[in-house]
Amino acid sequence: MNEMNNQHDIIKQTVIQSAEIEISNIIDEWCKSNDNGCSGGEMREKRGSDIETFVRTTINKIGEILNIDLHARCGNDDKKDLTINLPNGKKLIKQHQVDVHIYLNGVFVAVIECKAYLDSCYYVRACDDFKMFKKFDYNVKNCIFTLENAIAEDTKIFTDYINEYICDEIFYILDGKRTSSKPVYDMKHKKTINKNVLTKFIDFIFILGTI
Repeated sequence: MNEMNNQHDIIKQTVIQSAEIEISNIIDEWCKSNDNGCSGGEMREKRGSDIETFVRTTINKIGEILNIDLHARCGNDDKKDLTINLPNGKKLIKQHQVDVHIYLNGVFVAVIECKAYLDSCYYVRACDDFKMFKKFDYNVKNCIFTLENAIAEDTKIFTDYINEYICDEIFYILDGKRTSSKPVYDMKHKKTINKNVLTKFIDFIFILGTI
């Protein structure tokens, strides 16, 4: 048993190191794009797409390494039906998704909203999206993966309270609060990756694989 646990820890540390390098490389690419005159709109789109791709790829790698049926899908390609039975006997159906949907052995077990930074508006919307799943009996874990923290702690506490703590976990991957005048895609303002938080994120995915 100890040997198995040691092997598991070695695998986890390898995944963490690989993820840390990948995030650093992604930010370096943003900095190069910024130096080459990438527009604000292009940068926003690139950052959002790269973060979502990183999260999905990391989850799928963990599933492959552990040899389990754990995988992530792009939410936009995996919309869920929210169905209301109307008084006239008809059904009203709305489709709903967040950025990343996670499956274990074919069962929908978790969702992750991905953000370059998390501010008050983004957090309220994420909580609203999570509540939609809960309202329609999707029993999933609800998490946010974000590079930077841009929400005041009091605001987060209040938002959690009025939303009945629907968000299970937020992973702020870069150290320090976001400053709009010092974007991380400018090499002068590149931030340190918080390895403890990155480890918590990888731990979360590993634990999902044991549900």
